[in-house]
Amino acid sequence: MKMSAIRAFGIALFLVGALLALAARFDLNIGLPTKASQNTDNVEELQKKLDQANKEIALLKEQAKQPSKETNQKTDTPKTTTKENQKSADAPAKDTTMSLQIYSGITPYIVAQKLEDGSIIDNSVEMELLLANPKYARSLQIGSYEVNSSMSLEEIAKLITGKKQ
Repeated sequence: MKMSAIRAFGIALFLVGALLALAARFDLNIGLPTKASQNTDNVEELQKKLDQANKEIALLKEQAKQPSKETNQKTDTPKTTTKENQKSADAPAKDTTMSLQIYSGITPYIVAQKLEDGSIIDNSVEMELLLANPKYARSLQIGSYEVNSSMSLEEIAKLITGKKQ
């Protein structure tokens, strides 16, 4: 053997020894088994958790199927009420008026909920989406506004954001 090969082998052994010493010193896991693993205990515990999770999933799937039948029945009901609303729209309707308070930090969701609760608008999601539009986003103006049910969503949005009509 050549002297350089022996020298390289010695340096490699020294480096491996130094790395193992540092790993042991700083409690680093470098892939060497240091103590007997407790895999069998962990496997049993994890198997129990998996069985329990599967039971919960099966239960939730059953519950998800049942409300879907109820929602189908509920969706039939609004269709008839929409027709009734159209009939009542032909007759002179009362305009509902309310004072809308906008304060610092209020979100479009809260504004839309207040308008729906006050019977100014029928669908709060439409108003929330309109206020999230880049044209109106982040421009709600603090103050008190008189709004009524005869106003369109666009008119209400322009009023409470201070945009010109």
